[in-house]
Amino acid sequence: MAIAQFDHDDAAFVFTGVAVMSAMNAVRAVARALYCRASEIAAMPAASAHSQAAAVFPAVLPLVRCGAVALAAVIALRAAPVHAEAASACTAMTSPIYFRVNPTTQASLLTRWQSEAIDAGTLYGFTEDHGVPFKAGVEPASGLTAVHRLYNASSHDFVWIANPAEIANAIARYGYVDNGIGFYASTTAAGCAQPVYRFRKNTLHRAAVSQADRDALTAAGWQQETVSFYAVAEAAPVDTRFSIAIIPDSQLEVRPTLPRNLSDTRFRDRAQWLADNRDALDLRFVGHTGDVVNWGERDEYQYQVASDGAQPLDQAGIPFAFAVGNHDTRAVCPGGSACPGENASVNVRFSPLFDQYFGGRFVDMQEQYEPGKLSNEYSLFDAGGVRWMVLTLELWPRTAVIEWAKNVVASHPGYNVIVMTHSYLDSDGSIWTSNGGYGSNSPKYLFDNLIKVYPNIRFVFSGHVGIAASRLDTGVNGNRIASFMQTFHSTTTNPVRIVEIDTAANTAATHIYAPHDDTHYPQYDATVSGMDYVH
Repeated sequence: MAIAQFDHDDAAFVFTGVAVMSAMNAVRAVARALYCRASEIAAMPAASAHSQAAAVFPAVLPLVRCGAVALAAVIALRAAPVHAEAASACTAMTSPIYFRVNPTTQASLLTRWQSEAIDAGTLYGFTEDHGVPFKAGVEPASGLTAVHRLYNASSHDFVWIANPAEIANAIARYGYVDNGIGFYASTTAAGCAQPVYRFRKNTLHRAAVSQADRDALTAAGWQQETVSFYAVAEAAPVDTRFSIAIIPDSQLEVRPTLPRNLSDTRFRDRAQWLADNRDALDLRFVGHTGDVVNWGERDEYQYQVASDGAQPLDQAGIPFAFAVGNHDTRAVCPGGSACPGENASVNVRFSPLFDQYFGGRFVDMQEQYEPGKLSNEYSLFDAGGVRWMVLTLELWPRTAVIEWAKNVVASHPGYNVIVMTHSYLDSDGSIWTSNGGYGSNSPKYLFDNLIKVYPNIRFVFSGHVGIAASRLDTGVNGNRIASFMQTFHSTTTNPVRIVEIDTAANTAATHIYAPHDDTHYPQYDATVSGMDYVH
């Protein structure tokens, strides 16, 4: 059974149409008068006709023009009260509407009384608590219409209707009884209000607001009928806690030495563990601080292992980005040392296989410093109710790269910035002051000219040396900057740093875990408070 519907927009159009027709009738009346007078003038002698026309037409034509202006004014004036009423309606819809479902009969209940919702659950089988899908008014107000609750005893169905004609039709033709006004809502769209849709399945009706609820009803065989009314959607609670993962130097996990250890699957196993535990960790992003391979630009097989190892992240849809380390470039030859007779300062900026194997896979990436090269780029994502940027920089970066990074950070003041670069902290937790002998600028230069300067930079992650370390700095704007180094160079396991962020508590807690042999490293646990994330 479907209750015959009367579209509220049709009613509004009828109202507008009456006014428009009035204006049009006025125009037509003037036109008819003009036509009649013109006919009379045409029958006059030429001299008289000329004088009469000169007197009549200047007087009448402005009336026609005024009629057209009036028509436009009527339409404009009709629209203006709608916006004013909508704004007023928004402020009046503050009462939570509770939603319960009887899982046995599939009947549903909307009520502004929490006590009724509780009683319906304990006494009448409405045990499925669907929370508060929207807010409405509890008394008449400008821009609001009474929404009546109707009940059909035969089908045990409740339905909520705002249009009087539809209410009368449901009572007269379908056996519904009007239980009175349930609440007040808007019958027109407003900026604060969301449509509340009515669905039907056999003889039952159900309300839905969110797209997820609508999709679930459709999948369960319910048919969408109409928009019943507009109400203020209850904001979903923001989950302020989530995590990111940082992979350390994995250069010894890609079978770099001969004969190849084909049973070494540590790289892929780590990524698979992250994918399998995505929900438990609420994992939103995975980073790698460089030295993905050992001398992969001279041994492509290593990139094949790393590329395959990252596939679980691709398949799980987890955004990720990898920084470029010196071992990922042409600066390193077999054995892990600089290439004799070659310019390491030039080769360290050359990593075509890295770009080939990971190009197009950093799905949240927004921009690159050099098109087609992944050594300097940034990604954006939302988590914890705030916005995040992961800025990936080449090791010992060039001055031009730092200038580009400064512009990127400055143009995103509403984002909390995470910087990933291969070389930053030394093994004792101090900031490196060397450029490695063949880089451009030192990590200390990077700190002085980028990291400490901008108020929205929150984290720096690096690798390259040592095992693991951390430090806490304060930027020139008073913001806390937490820096973490994780390197390990493990030959036996596959560590990963997990960083748990709570944007409400302004904290970050981190630990390192190796899924390959279920090893924890509590000596590197750290918790930082007072992070004052950008909201």
